[in-house]
Amino acid sequence: MSQVDRLLTPQGFALLRSLEAQDLKSDPIKLIEKLRKAGHDPELVSQVLTQLKLRSRATSKFGEFAEQMLFTEPGLEQATRLSVAAHHAGRFLEARVSSVTDLGCGIGADALAFAAAGLKVVGVERDEATAALASFNLASFENAVVVHGDATEHEITTQGLWFDPARRDLSHTGERHKVLSPEDFTPNLNWVFDLARTKPSGVKLGPAFPLDLIPEDAHAEWVSHSGDLVELALWFGMGREGQRSALQIGQQSHRYSAMEIVLAELGSLDRYLYEPDPAMIRSGLMGNLANELGLRTFSSGIAYLSSATKVNSPWLKGFEVIAALPLDEKKIASWCREHEIGVLEIKKRGVDTTPEQLRPKLRLKGTGTATLVLTKVGGARQALFCQPIR
Repeated sequence: MSQVDRLLTPQGFALLRSLEAQDLKSDPIKLIEKLRKAGHDPELVSQVLTQLKLRSRATSKFGEFAEQMLFTEPGLEQATRLSVAAHHAGRFLEARVSSVTDLGCGIGADALAFAAAGLKVVGVERDEATAALASFNLASFENAVVVHGDATEHEITTQGLWFDPARRDLSHTGERHKVLSPEDFTPNLNWVFDLARTKPSGVKLGPAFPLDLIPEDAHAEWVSHSGDLVELALWFGMGREGQRSALQIGQQSHRYSAMEIVLAELGSLDRYLYEPDPAMIRSGLMGNLANELGLRTFSSGIAYLSSATKVNSPWLKGFEVIAALPLDEKKIASWCREHEIGVLEIKKRGVDTTPEQLRPKLRLKGTGTATLVLTKVGGARQALFCQPIR
């Protein structure tokens, strides 16, 4: 029995609609008792209430569209954020593609953006319940259809292809995989990449995807959304082949691309410290940007940059260093007391001390604010007290 089988019935839809304005935080136990006393099936009640909770969580990804969609827990977790999916659709439109097959469409997040952009969409999903939810989510678009089937057996009739291969559950193999291979994905990545080369195509992967598995003929694009690193997209036959890109999507979008990766110059910590956008870091292009802006790293292998003069870039979050101490809990606590720090943002990179471990020991009290960066400077563990650059 699936998590949504009772929901996908006339009774399920009716109950869901009747509760859409219900505040689930008020007294969920009383609500459950009320619904069961009214004669509703306990399993149906559970599925409907779960759906309402998922819709609430989905607002961060889908905005107001979430109120009209259906989800599963893994489907929502894996779904593309709507603004990122809109970028995917835009890439196909730029390539003059008018129809796309979404192989492994899940609950239909990318297919939804494709259809909304005017593309003809065929979604293929092998899980029957998930395919049913995708059909529901795309029901208002006449230019979209969902097929329950295996992506590797589906006949392609569209101009473009979109892939969202799933990483297999490796926890049951008896030996934990330390190095991923194409066979660790469903469908197999070799099959995905071979088919992607036949048409304008995009492949959605996790942002931590192994760099050595990226085909040389793909345009590799790491995407951050509102500061979160959300995906690696590989594009085939869409231009920029062989390039690496970092892409920011937010109130304003920014792209940084290069054909070759260069390393940042290693130097000393100076007055200003910079935290690069995570897409810039993961793409390996931080060194390219640093050399363009006259910045340098101050500890090998750690993704912080520094300069003597202030630099403004949408790719950098800047801080002025106001104190540099050894990474010693007592000295850090003493500095906080001396400066009456009550609000402290703690960042870390390259050291094993975590903010969760350190914060309770500081007993912060006061009206002052600061940012504490725990890292290495020239290989030595240090605590850098900073103020954000305004």
